[in-house]
Amino acid sequence: MNESIGDFRDLTRGGARVSLVFHSGGVPVRWSQCSATAEYFAEYFADVHAQACADDADRNEFIGTLSYIVNELVENAVKFSMGEAVEVTVSIEGEELVALVSNQILATTVEGLIEKFRGLVAGDPTEMLIARVEANAVNPDAGVSGLGFLTMMADYGATLGWYFGAVQDNPQNVLLKTMARLPMRNQ
Repeated sequence: MNESIGDFRDLTRGGARVSLVFHSGGVPVRWSQCSATAEYFAEYFADVHAQACADDADRNEFIGTLSYIVNELVENAVKFSMGEAVEVTVSIEGEELVALVSNQILATTVEGLIEKFRGLVAGDPTEMLIARVEANAVNPDAGVSGLGFLTMMADYGATLGWYFGAVQDNPQNVLLKTMARLPMRNQ
């Protein structure tokens, strides 16, 4: 299986890049670690690309944006991971900041996720976000919402992409890579 949805591209070798891998090793990753991980990447890249932050307000906005996006991606990966490693990579790719999170999911969930992700990239993110918020208000127990992805696209201007690939040593699992791309501001 090799399938891409949305704006998924391999990372290039240029620019700054930082990766962190959570290996399961019998110790589960806690939700609080997701937030701390996101904050680390946001602070690091605010320093690396300081010229994009003209003042403290720009820096804080940059940190808040990147922290939100990385946190959402890592939380999803941790929540749905099948006990294997979760890898987080953030890099500068030309004029974009790219967050990539990889994990393994159950193969039986792939078809539903492909349908969901195709729907997310097919419509207007703002309209879908409003519709999803309204639907959740009417029925909060409706299930998986996708609010995080829709917020990334509608509020932060991120483009999203997903890649599904085979796991050679474990055919019950599928490798899922989730990517968010943000335009870098040059001032």
